[in-house]
Amino acid sequence: MSRILLFIHLLIFSVLAPVTAGAQSLVNQELSIRLVPDEHRLEGRAVLTPGDGLVNWPVPFQLAPRAEIEAVTADGRPASFVFDSGVLHIATTSRTAVLAIDYRVRFDDPVPQDTVGIEDPSYGITATIMPRGTFLSAASSWHPLPVGAQSYFRVTVTGPPGMVGVTAGRLVAQEVDDRESRTVWQSQHPQTALALAAGPYQVSRDKLGDIQLLTFMSKENIDLATGYLASIREYLQLYQVLFGPYPYAKFAVVENFYPTGYGLPGWTLLGSSLIRLPFIRSISLPHEIAHSWWGNSVEVDYQSGNWCEGLATYVADYYLKELHDSAEALDYRRNIPRDYAALIESGVDLPLRNFRSRMTRRDQAVGYGKAAMVFHMLRQRIGDQAFWNGLRDVARQGRDQRYAWRDLQRHFETASATNLTTFFHQWIDRPGAPQLQLADVRVKRDVNGWQVVGSVRQAEPGYELAVPIRVTTTARDYQQTVALTGRQVDFVFNVTESPVSLSVDPEYDLFRKLYPEEIPATVNHLRASRSPLVIVASGSEALLDASKDLLRGLQWQGAPVLLEEVYLAQRPKARDVIFLGWPKNAALQAELPVGLSVSAKQFTFDDQLYAATDDVLFMVIDSREEQHVTAYYLPGSVTAALDTARRISHYGRYSALVFRGGRNVVKSTWKPDQSPLMLLFKKDSAP
Repeated sequence: MSRILLFIHLLIFSVLAPVTAGAQSLVNQELSIRLVPDEHRLEGRAVLTPGDGLVNWPVPFQLAPRAEIEAVTADGRPASFVFDSGVLHIATTSRTAVLAIDYRVRFDDPVPQDTVGIEDPSYGITATIMPRGTFLSAASSWHPLPVGAQSYFRVTVTGPPGMVGVTAGRLVAQEVDDRESRTVWQSQHPQTALALAAGPYQVSRDKLGDIQLLTFMSKENIDLATGYLASIREYLQLYQVLFGPYPYAKFAVVENFYPTGYGLPGWTLLGSSLIRLPFIRSISLPHEIAHSWWGNSVEVDYQSGNWCEGLATYVADYYLKELHDSAEALDYRRNIPRDYAALIESGVDLPLRNFRSRMTRRDQAVGYGKAAMVFHMLRQRIGDQAFWNGLRDVARQGRDQRYAWRDLQRHFETASATNLTTFFHQWIDRPGAPQLQLADVRVKRDVNGWQVVGSVRQAEPGYELAVPIRVTTTARDYQQTVALTGRQVDFVFNVTESPVSLSVDPEYDLFRKLYPEEIPATVNHLRASRSPLVIVASGSEALLDASKDLLRGLQWQGAPVLLEEVYLAQRPKARDVIFLGWPKNAALQAELPVGLSVSAKQFTFDDQLYAATDDVLFMVIDSREEQHVTAYYLPGSVTAALDTARRISHYGRYSALVFRGGRNVVKSTWKPDQSPLMLLFKKDSAP
C-alpha cells in the first residue's frame, strides 16, 4: 500500500509590485502599532526617515483605503496632505524631512467558520483583527508604503495582556504587565512591506549561531515547541549547505487561529488545526524554510511566472525524500504526472510562465508539480554540482532582487557552461507535456548474446529530451540515455544475458504525458470531474445529508443526486459517479481489486476485516465507461460519515482510504495496468 502524502498548500505573500533591484531607495521606518482586538482596530504611528540620497520627498504612500489619517508632521511641524483611494500625498518643502503619520484603520475580513471546499488558500482574508488573533498580510497596506522604496523597519506592537505580535526581523524586546503586552522587532533586511500576526502566544527560543529560532504557540500546543525548534535547526543546517547563508535574523513558527500555511520573510504562519499534524514538521515546515531563500530573499517577478513554488516543492517536499528513501522519491516523481493527468484537461492547461499562484488544485498541478519536475530534469541535465552551484549563485546574487525564469536560466548556464535556451523555452513557455512512444522493438540473438533494438518516438512539435531506457536481463540491468531531438531516436542494447524486459523512463525522471494505462483512478479524478453524479444506494438515504462535506470538498456540491432505483431506470451515460452506500443491485457493485471485498455491513482490505460502526471505506475505481471513474463511500454509520466526510478530499492521489474512529489507517493507490512504455520479452525470443 502506498504511504500517505497529504498536501498542505502553502502560500507566499508579497507586495504585488516590488521595487526593481538596483533602483530602490531606502527608508528607515519606526512603526508603533497598537492593536485593539475587540474593535478590530489598529492604531498606528509611522516615523519615516530617508535612509540614503535616493529618497526625496514628496513621494506618494500606499495605505489601507479604509484608514483614517489623524495627523501628519514633517520635522515635527504639521504638514498638509491628501488621502484618497489608498494613496497618501504629503506636502513638504523639505526633501529630507522626518515624516510622522498617525492613523487608525479597522480590519475585519470575515473568517469562514467552515473551510471545507474552499480552494483559495487565503480563504479570502487579507487582513483581520479579532480577539482570537490577528493577521495582516503584506498586501493589506496596514502601514504606510513609500512608493519606489524599500525600508528598514523597527516595529513595536502593543496590545492586551498576553497578546504577542510577530513580524519580520529580530526579536529585540518582549514585555508584559497588567495593562498590556509589548513586542519589538528590528529588521536587518530591507523590505517593501511587512506582514503581522498576533495572538495569545507562549514563546519558546533557541539559537543556531546568530540566528534566532522561535516558536509562538498557544498554550494548547506549547508541547510541540521543542520538536519544532529541533526541526528548524535541522533544516536550516541542511539548506545552508545547499543554498548558502540563511538570509534572515530569525526563523519563527507562528500559530494562526485559522488554517493557513504561509511563507513569510523569516517566519511561517501555520494554522492551529494543522500544526499538530505529524507530517507538517517533515513536509510543510522545510517547504516554508526553503521559501526564506526562494520567494522572500530572492523575490519573484510574477509577470514572467512564479518559479518559487516549484523550487520550494523540489528542494523540500521532494528532495528530502530522495535523501532518506529512494522508493519514496520514485513514488513522488511518479505521482506528479499522475496528478497532472487527473487534474488538467486539454484546453485548461497553462504554461509555467503564466502561473502566478495556487487558487485551485489545477493550478497546483502546474505551478508546484510540473515546475518541481522541471527543476529535477534540469538537475539531471547539468549534474548535481552545477545545479547546486547555480542555486547558491542565485541566492547570493539575487538577494533583494526580483527574479524571473530568465534570471535562473542565466545562473544555471554560467554554473554548467551550457546553453539552456531550448530547455527553458520548451518547459516554461509551452503548455502540456510530451508523450513518448515505443516502436519497432526487436530482439536478436548472436554469438555474443542478445541485441535489443528499437525506437522512441514523439509527436510534433517535439521536445528535446534525454530519455532513459533500461533493459533488464536474467542477471542485471543495462541502462542508457538517448537524445531525442526530433520525431524519433533509435537505440541498441548489446547484452550477454537473456533479456526479460525493456522500459522507457522507468524511474519517472521526465515530465511526460501518461497513457491511460499508467493512470490509476484516484480522488483527484473526482476533483477534476466535469460530469459528476451522486447516487444514493437503497437503504442509505440518511447518508446524503451526512455526506455534504465530502461533496463540498470535492467541489461536487452542485452535482445532481439520484436514488439507486431512479438511476437504474434512467442509466445516464458518460458520468463520474459517487455511490453513497453499497448498492443493492449487483450490476452496480464494482469489480473489486484482489484483497478487497465489500458487503452491506462490512468490508475486508488486505485480509483485515472492518465491521465496526466507526469504520469507513472510500474507494475510486475506473468506470466501465472510458475516461470516467466510479467512487463508493461506505461508512459503518451516519456518525462515522459525518466524522470523515471532510477529510477525504485531502487525499487526492489515493485510490482507496480506510478510516477507523475518524483516523486514517489505510491509504492505497491501485497499481496501474502495463505501461505502453514497458515490454516483457518471451524467453529467448522477440516480444
